[in-house]
Amino acid sequence: MQWGRNLLNSNQIYNEPRTPGGYEKTRQIKLLLLVIGVVLAIVVVMAVVPYSQQSKDIKSATTAARKQIPNAQVTNIKVAGGFALAVVRDPSATGQANAGNRTVFRVNKDGSMTQLASGSSFGPLDLLELGIPLETQAELTGSSSSQVKQNLAYQCGYNNGAIGFDGFDGSFSPGDWQIDSATLTSLEQKLTSAISNLNGSQKSGAAVICVNATRNNSNTTTDRTTYISTFTLQVQFITTDGTLTTHTVTFAIGPNYYRKYTLDGQTI
Repeated sequence: MQWGRNLLNSNQIYNEPRTPGGYEKTRQIKLLLLVIGVVLAIVVVMAVVPYSQQSKDIKSATTAARKQIPNAQVTNIKVAGGFALAVVRDPSATGQANAGNRTVFRVNKDGSMTQLASGSSFGPLDLLELGIPLETQAELTGSSSSQVKQNLAYQCGYNNGAIGFDGFDGSFSPGDWQIDSATLTSLEQKLTSAISNLNGSQKSGAAVICVNATRNNSNTTTDRTTYISTFTLQVQFITTDGTLTTHTVTFAIGPNYYRKYTLDGQTI
């Protein structure tokens, strides 16, 4: 009889009434767990892929940097628009080199990189000269496009509609000649007038906001008959949207207060 009661109790255990909706709840729980699992898998993949790509970028940048610094270490890399910006340090050096310099790379089609420049900092104009558009600069620096444009205007010296001039106070080849202050004032006035006329016919964003004097193709000649000296400069016009164009400027100085200024061969 004891055996029968045990059997009865056993049958009762397996034949208890099922909780209403229990099957549906179990199914919902299983579905929820499945969804959570898929989401976690996606999150893991998304986390791993960028990390993997960043590792490749650091490796490529390190290879390029070590052509300049044999034991260079690369950190804080950011890649956008075919360029990369990173911090490169020389652990065997002292001072700034040990702390790390901002370094710009070009990303090649095969994923390798070529180092373009290295320094303590780079302004928008510096990066434009390296061929990096303002939109790409914004991505590389984590700034907004409008902020980068403001920084460009500031670096160029553009102020409330007044054309900015940069680089004219340096030395030029051959012979490290320089522009005296009086001549520079006249030159800036002539260029401002010419550019203002040009800007009047330009669309928004295409207006020239500053002129940058480069060290490329500068020259000086003196006519031994007239004693007129002609100085040649290669300059860059920079627009609001970051377009950079190259132009030739000359100014001539001679006896009896002789002065002549040209832009791309046209007298201004």
